[in-house]
Amino acid sequence: MREFEELMQVAKRLNDPIGGCQWDVKQTFHSLQKYILEEACELIDAVDLHDIEGMIEELGDVLYVVVFYCKVAEREKAFTMERVLKVLTEKLIRRHPHVFGEAKGRSLAEIESAWQEIKKEEKKERKSPMEGIPRSLTALARAQKILSKLIELECEEIASITYEKLDEETLGEEMIQLVLQAEHHGLDAEKSLRKALAKYEKALSETR
Repeated sequence: MREFEELMQVAKRLNDPIGGCQWDVKQTFHSLQKYILEEACELIDAVDLHDIEGMIEELGDVLYVVVFYCKVAEREKAFTMERVLKVLTEKLIRRHPHVFGEAKGRSLAEIESAWQEIKKEEKKERKSPMEGIPRSLTALARAQKILSKLIELECEEIASITYEKLDEETLGEEMIQLVLQAEHHGLDAEKSLRKALAKYEKALSETR
């Protein structure tokens, strides 16, 4: 694609130690972390606002941080964009046997189950399900990931919990009430959730 090649040429020029941008050539894997997070959040905002032009711009920014990472990697002789694309393409083909393989005509439930089995086989070196959950997630997103896995594994830590019928609006309001309670009592809601989540993290870590 011509536009992608042009982008790569611009990135190459910016990251050239001789004649490039002094700021760009000083960046590292760690210094770029905040930018990938910020750009992803800005993209989410654009999606929520149904801002098409904003989505175009923010997708471009996310894409460039990925390209930027690859340029840093080339400088460090760690990996290349070509390697990233190859690994991604192979993974997509491997995880979609119902499209690229012989497993045709599967239901959505069968597709999702097969996806999880393939992923499990790919990550068989992991010692527990906790290893697949990013540590940098917010407490709420991390909690849902951990509890979702505990439900899937039918762990006894949550077996006794009963559930009432709930919709998205009601859930949101109840969460607002909890945050207001935290604010009223001078508590850090994020910290409180992380602390409460610790025992469930332990339970998942001990699950094989």
